[in-house]
Amino acid sequence: FVAVGDNRIHQGIYESADTTQTVWNYDHLYEHIRDDISAADLAAVNEESIFVSDHANISSYPAFGAPVEIGDALVTAGFDIVEQANNHVFDKGITGITDTIRYWETSHPEVALLGIHDSEEDANTVKTLEVNGIKVAFLDYTYGTNNSGAGDGRDYMIDIFEKDKVASMIEKAKADSDVLIFVAHWGKEMETMPTEYEKEWATFLMQQGVDVVIGGHPHILQPYGRMSDKEGHSMLIFYSLGNFVSTQESFDALLEGMGCFTIQKTVQDGKTSIEIKDAEVKPMVMHYNKEAGVFSPYMLSDYTEELAAQ
Repeated sequence: FVAVGDNRIHQGIYESADTTQTVWNYDHLYEHIRDDISAADLAAVNEESIFVSDHANISSYPAFGAPVEIGDALVTAGFDIVEQANNHVFDKGITGITDTIRYWETSHPEVALLGIHDSEEDANTVKTLEVNGIKVAFLDYTYGTNNSGAGDGRDYMIDIFEKDKVASMIEKAKADSDVLIFVAHWGKEMETMPTEYEKEWATFLMQQGVDVVIGGHPHILQPYGRMSDKEGHSMLIFYSLGNFVSTQESFDALLEGMGCFTIQKTVQDGKTSIEIKDAEVKPMVMHYNKEAGVFSPYMLSDYTEELAAQ
């Protein structure tokens, strides 16, 4: 399993396609990490920018609206899971959410879309994927949005942290899976250490039986490792993997991570055990040269002095 951070489609990035074409292409954004993504059995990304079906509605920070062709490039790169619960999810209102859901349903129904819903029924359904006989469940929640959110009667559209709801969905997910991965959009931007909010929720999630937490939103790396308590709970946590694609300018915001781990399922004498092993964060760099129209993250191991000089 591999996971990357926040896919933030700033202006230079969405303008890097040949916009004279009817369909824009963004495969170049992910070409240098495609091998690492596609080699994994499952790969996840936080899509920080909601999609819009009409190119005329595209916009950048502070209210994001990304072309749907970004999604095509994510699929080409090898991503299987798209996390959408974040503070920018309502930047384009209900239309942005429904456009995004329709796009994934019609263009790439095999992709697991997390965190947003077009019905109460979907909001109460746990997304699961099965690989090599291992059934993995996913939940995705945000601390809130940058505006009022979907509003009364449509609360189901965005998965927002609320303890009773989260506990209920965790219970439902664990009843029908081998492993539960929880995606959390939380914390303070540009803060290198987890906030009390993150730590309190992490403890709660561990006590509910979550196996792995993948965090985002601070836009820079935060610690990762294994949590445990005296009651026997244990959980792997990546507090923040930083950005993935962006044109932020600070050094910290351009250094990022690919969270990696292996899920091992063992069945012996009629008993099944699960082990989360080989956890690491592989360092990455977001590289861009606005004058040349070049935007693409690299694994740090592939990043040369020549590229850095640009």
